[in-house]
Formats: sequence, C-alpha cells, structure tokens
Amino acid sequence: MRLITLLVVAATVVGCATSSIINSVELGMTKSEVIAVMGDPVSISATGQTEYLNYALSETGDDAYYGITTPYYVRLVNGRVDAYGRTGDFDSTQPTTIRVETDDLSGADDSPDLYSELQKLKQLHEEGILSDAEYEELKQKAIRKY
Repeated sequence: MRLITLLVVAATVVGCATSSIINSVELGMTKSEVIAVMGDPVSISATGQTEYLNYALSETGDDAYYGITTPYYVRLVNGRVDAYGRTGDFDSTQPTTIRVETDDLSGADDSPDLYSELQKLKQLHEEGILSDAEYEELKQKAIRKY
C-alpha cells in the first residue's frame, strides 16, 4: 500500500507544470528570497551589478511528464529583483526578435529621415530592446543609408 501511495504522489509531481512558481516572485525580492521560493537555479549569469538566475520550468503537465522545459529567468540589479519571466519576453539575456529596418523598395516618399530613424533606434536601445552591439550596427547602417 505504501508503494502505491508513493507511486501516485510521484506521478502527480512529475505530471505538474512548474512554470506557475514564477508567479510567487515579486519585484524587490532578494536573491535568497527568490531561491527560497523558486529553488536553486539551473545556472547563474552576471555582468556588473546585474545577475540572472536561470531556471528551466515546464509549462504544462505534459511538458513536465516528457521533461520538456522552457527557459525562465529572474534578473537582480544591485541584489534586488527588477525583472522576471520567460527568457526572451522582454529585456533579458536573449537577442531581440524585433526587426527595425525593412527592405522596402516601393520608392514611397514616406520613409523616415535620418534623425527620426536614429531617434527610434536610440529609444529601442534605452528601453533595452536593442543590445549595445545591435544599436551600434543599426545606427551605422542607417548613417550609411542616408
């Protein structure tokens, strides 16, 4: 009977999604508070005063059963949580998927001027959507275009 109970409990735990645990994280938490809620991260990344706690979480019971995980992160700046979620959702460690320029060959005269394009790139960079390298590359490309 004990063995059957243990197997039922194990099957229930394995079949549960784990991604909902991220909902317990709150802005301003410390690293130790996050680890107390989320458990040990899969890995930790850091640069300057920014530290990322990286987690591999299952989003559905089926995913958990088959061992399928999605990367999530908790970002700490100066020791406090300032962002968390799926990796790539917004300002995180993943490259952006936003396309800033187009290959519009229509010849329409409504294309932005250099100043407008540089302002847009600067805004995307300041919002953390573009990395430093992406910003510089796109800025140089815009300058060469005009």
